[in-house]
Amino acid sequence: MPGRVLVTGGASGIGAATCRVLADADWDVLAADVTATDGVIRLDVTDEAAWDQVLDGAGPLAGLVNCAGIRTRSSITDTSVEEFQRHMQVNVVGTWLGIRGFLRRHQPGTTGAIVNVSSVNAEIAVPDQAHYVASKGAVSALTRAAAVEAAPLGVRVNAVAPGPVRTPMTAERLGDPEQAAWLDSRVPMGRVAEPTEIAEVISFLLSDKSSYITGEVLFTDGGWHGNA
Repeated sequence: MPGRVLVTGGASGIGAATCRVLADADWDVLAADVTATDGVIRLDVTDEAAWDQVLDGAGPLAGLVNCAGIRTRSSITDTSVEEFQRHMQVNVVGTWLGIRGFLRRHQPGTTGAIVNVSSVNAEIAVPDQAHYVASKGAVSALTRAAAVEAAPLGVRVNAVAPGPVRTPMTAERLGDPEQAAWLDSRVPMGRVAEPTEIAEVISFLLSDKSSYITGEVLFTDGGWHGNA
């Protein structure tokens, strides 16, 4: 189905890897991130007006990847309301605005695909990240609900749910030998993922090879979810 695809969080990590993989698969990739860089336009995914500006300027889209997200670590008792709300705004509202904007502009008679980035922690909780866990649980639920509404329009909506991935977001934890060892021991495959491994799954879910898949949250976690 390659056409134009918008990838949020496209400046680094899974988002940047997704842009490279999709470009190799002949997609016309538009990368967006909260800070503009070479080849990446600026988009604050929490800003409704910014979404409208980017989507109106992008022209017809065949695909959307909602990859922008944040994660911090703190206990429930130490987490401020502002920090909790920030995770909901970026991870959940940002994803919802992308889905809504895509569906509002979808051209009748055409097909489309949206892939959201959830997390294995949407179903398997970890300590000191309740705000992140809650936000990714919402992304998974939103994916299923959006798929039901979007199916009659010809749009599929799925999500990937990665386990630990070697990205700037996880650099601090993976730089701690004790934390890195714990993560490796927790994953049945014995290692964390590389961003390209997640990007390849996103590419599959956007492609016509997954034409009968919608409303799914595909765990891409080296077996973590199955080992709960």
